[in-house]
Amino acid sequence: MEPNYQQPQPQLTPDSGLDYLNAIATPAQTKTINPLILWGLIAAALIVVIVVIISIASGGNNPTKQLTLVGTSTTDLQELTEAANNDIRSSELRSINSSLTLTLTNTNRDLAEPLKKQKINLKNVKQNKTVATVTGVYDKVDERLEDARLNGLYDRTYVREVTFLLKTLHADMEELFNSSRSKSLKATLETNDNNLAPLLESLESFKAD
Repeated sequence: MEPNYQQPQPQLTPDSGLDYLNAIATPAQTKTINPLILWGLIAAALIVVIVVIISIASGGNNPTKQLTLVGTSTTDLQELTEAANNDIRSSELRSINSSLTLTLTNTNRDLAEPLKKQKINLKNVKQNKTVATVTGVYDKVDERLEDARLNGLYDRTYVREVTFLLKTLHADMEELFNSSRSKSLKATLETNDNNLAPLLESLESFKAD
């Protein structure tokens, strides 16, 4: 090969020049999502949201669980007031307690049929977590009342504990009332809650020595 040899340059034609300019001037095409695919993604997202909402809602207290909660509470509270009657010193407080026991007895009588319809066994402590939880709470109350009895502070402690339990029961009854579709159960809850209300007021106004 000779030192001064130069490779000949390719000849550009008008057509080849236009092709080159078109190649560098044409912008890249933007890919668009198929509308059907887009709506499919939106629908899938909505389904996920709905499932999550349902899962959260179902994790709360459903009517059956709430009825178990109320039934166990009224039963345990009745037992507590019956046992407390011998330890209460104040005659006024003993009278309130007797009225409370009677009212709770009537409440449990009225709740017996709804509990039976739902096949709820309040004595099934080992297999029913709701029953076990409520029973555990009342066991702790019994322990505090026993300590108060030994220290001569029974009446004051009884008023404090039972007032709190009645307020909790009222809130649970209200939640069950709002979640239930049974007209008869709603009527039972309304009647018994109204009967318990003045006894709660009496406890709140009572002044222990």
